[in-house]
Amino acid sequence: MSQSPSAIIIGAGPSGIAMAHEMKHELGFEDFTIYEKLDGVGGTWATNRYPGCGCDVPTHLYSFSFNLNPDWSKELCDQDEILEYMNSTVDKFSLRPHIHTSIECLSAIWRPDFQDWAVQFKDLKTDIEYTRYATILICAVGGISYPRDVKFEGMEKFDGEGKAMFHTARWPTDWGKDGLDGARGKRVAVVGNGCSAAQLVPKLTEVAASVTQYARSPQWYHERPNRSFTRLERFFFRYVPLWQRYHRLELFIANDNLVKTYMPGSSATGKREKVETHAKDYILANTPEKYHSFIVPSFPLGCKRRIFDPNYLSSLHSSNLTVLPEGLQEITETGITSTTGITTDFDVIILATGFQVTQFLAPMHITGVHPETSLADYWASTRGAQAHWGTLISSFPNLGILFGPNTFPAHNSALFACETSIAYLSRVLLAPIIDRRARVVEVTKAAEDLWANKIQEKLKGAVFEAGCSNWYINEYGRNVASWPGLARDYWLRSWWAAVRGQGIEMSGGEASSSVWLANMVLRRVRATKMRTWVVLLLALALGRSRMRGKEKEGLDEAKSTVIDVLRRQRESLIPSVIQALILGAAASVH
Repeated sequence: MSQSPSAIIIGAGPSGIAMAHEMKHELGFEDFTIYEKLDGVGGTWATNRYPGCGCDVPTHLYSFSFNLNPDWSKELCDQDEILEYMNSTVDKFSLRPHIHTSIECLSAIWRPDFQDWAVQFKDLKTDIEYTRYATILICAVGGISYPRDVKFEGMEKFDGEGKAMFHTARWPTDWGKDGLDGARGKRVAVVGNGCSAAQLVPKLTEVAASVTQYARSPQWYHERPNRSFTRLERFFFRYVPLWQRYHRLELFIANDNLVKTYMPGSSATGKREKVETHAKDYILANTPEKYHSFIVPSFPLGCKRRIFDPNYLSSLHSSNLTVLPEGLQEITETGITSTTGITTDFDVIILATGFQVTQFLAPMHITGVHPETSLADYWASTRGAQAHWGTLISSFPNLGILFGPNTFPAHNSALFACETSIAYLSRVLLAPIIDRRARVVEVTKAAEDLWANKIQEKLKGAVFEAGCSNWYINEYGRNVASWPGLARDYWLRSWWAAVRGQGIEMSGGEASSSVWLANMVLRRVRATKMRTWVVLLLALALGRSRMRGKEKEGLDEAKSTVIDVLRRQRESLIPSVIQALILGAAASVH
């Protein structure tokens, strides 16, 4: 009998929560532990607490399929409401007992002799380091986990009394309830021009003495309708069957269809140009004329992630805001010198410079079947991160990645992509090991390379490589983030690949198929929800009642038939008896 399987999940963000739900409630498996470096769950929604932080995908779509929320306050919700939803999901499905917070994963080593992972952790509160072991290792650290720490000349000089410099993901916890106390009446610089900056700048202009934004590259901005839901709408979402599911489906299809403007080909180009014209008109109509010379991008729509305007363009009319279309030459003791030599003094410098999106699983040190080669070394040899269906890596057995290489939807819910990866891993990695069908599951190198090469081939000519600076393309010029198509295609194709078991090798486990088949049946029985059992029992009772009714009808019919036959026989028997008596009497006379 092989040792009972166990699992470790790194990260208690959205993808880690979804994986824990899959294990506990879909697979009936509870021998797993989640380790989270933050002091709570929520991942990126716990990390990013800067004023104005929110979701740019409709929140009814940016939610778990297994826990729809009928009470979202508006179409695009803010960080605090989304974080509350993440916490309520953890509690609703009893996942919190599995979670250890303030624990950072340092490294993971595959032990071939034991066929398991040895994972080293550090307790961030006590500085104690220790090792835990598990059959399965799931990395759910997400793409927006570690800030991109840019290095500007002279950064160390800006450290005087009353000065502050930090990344948006490291927002001060002592800046008050609205997070703006430290900026009130101050001279503030914002370095960067992505989604974080667009959400933050309007909030800063409300309280700061002055705000200067260093926006080296322009962005494509679009309208951002963000209507609050009425009580009637929330009533329908909660009580009308499938109403919210249908609304979610509409949002999914509408967002998925936007991807068609990003792909290569004349048809996509024509659609993209129409959207660009509309966006350009919107940008110019909502910004001061003094910014018109540089506010509209020269690169095609989609080369950088689109920004649905969170009142950023209207904030450009603020008298205390200045936008400089240039980068930084250096940071001085008192402020910033731009690339054109403009020197400005500041009290606060905020770095809205994004995250290490293409540095998957950084900075963890992970080694597989070849101890001399770390995962970082392996990915360097492939000119960037790659994984089979974005989840499995050859020579790294029993390791699964969520929101991995080339799974990022161009414009759709990241949670949908994560749940799709989880469904794939559940079928090809988790279920076989839990059922004891296998002890070790690994993808072949040939299958991984074939998948990665096909993805890169499909990405050729897409707008992601149109020449702008973005976080899709790594230092080797390879797009390691984007999925080259519709989100629904990723779901359908990965499902079919899981059914076929494409490129998956299994070893160990129970030799007898009857054993693991029995385990599979028992697991499915354990994982079956109570309401499913209730429905089955009601259906069985109803069916049995109908059977009894039919049996009674059958017995009554049979009884009637027998009586009818006896009656007929009686009717035919009496004349026969009389006839026999007459013949017998006649015979006795003669």
